[in-house]
Amino acid sequence: MDVPMVSAAQSGPSFLVAMTGALAGWRGGVLMQSTDAGSTWASLQDFGPPGSSMGTCTNSIGVVEHRMVDNASLLNVTLTQGALYSVTQLAMLGGANHFAYGADGRWEIIAAQTRTLVSGTSYVLQNLLRGRFGSEWAMGLHAVGDALVLLDTTDVAAIATSSGAIGLSYLYRGVTVDRDIGTDSNRAFAYRGVNLRPLSPIALTGNRDPASNDWALSWIRRTRDGGEWRDYVDASLGEATESYAIDVYADGSYATVKRTITATAPSCIYTSIDQVSDFGANQATLYLKLSQISATVGRGYPLTASITR
Repeated sequence: MDVPMVSAAQSGPSFLVAMTGALAGWRGGVLMQSTDAGSTWASLQDFGPPGSSMGTCTNSIGVVEHRMVDNASLLNVTLTQGALYSVTQLAMLGGANHFAYGADGRWEIIAAQTRTLVSGTSYVLQNLLRGRFGSEWAMGLHAVGDALVLLDTTDVAAIATSSGAIGLSYLYRGVTVDRDIGTDSNRAFAYRGVNLRPLSPIALTGNRDPASNDWALSWIRRTRDGGEWRDYVDASLGEATESYAIDVYADGSYATVKRTITATAPSCIYTSIDQVSDFGANQATLYLKLSQISATVGRGYPLTASITR
């Protein structure tokens, strides 16, 4: 699972892996990797029984206000293995009952306070925290049949890799203990460094100087590393240096970039001279995409916004 950084174990290049058996009595398994198209295989991680709690969602839930508890959505899941439990809201806010929900390329991290057993291995999850760890961009991309994996640190392993492996597709197999490697088929997976991508900034605002027509823009950055509320202490930067790219678009279609402004602090100036050069006139409305930049993986997730003054 190429997911955002949800624990300190993912501070470097790494991805998460969960494994379980489809049948009762599973004795554990081994994650195998081939970097040469299947010619040779190496063991990456052992997993003990009974394995991770994971399953398949039989409905999908959509976009909500992710800064509040989602009391309306109901997520139905049938587990392959394991069981789900309710927790207190305080425990949920403290990190309990967090899940990876979705599929490769569109994982959302959610948390659930309440689980209701329907029958057998089928549950309903509700009273949710959505878009955790900067994954709110994935809320509108879900489909019936998406996976749900409980992110329990005792059952889910962080597999360290190198930055040179980012973007490269390798083959993987999950092999039950004492079984032949041929008992599983190839699973291609390319780690793209999602845990290293800066989160989208928030609270973009701006003002036009009535005399000069220069735009002064400012925003608030987020951090992928920690970010717990501490009095009189800023959230950690989480990157080697502070850097941003602000794309100025021609219009609300966000199709044509007129200018890219770079900044090393959460503010910048879009001068009247540059506006006239880009558009032929000073602009009362700006269409912007703003990203923080990582030295390892480049641009993070963008904030898309328009401002009129």
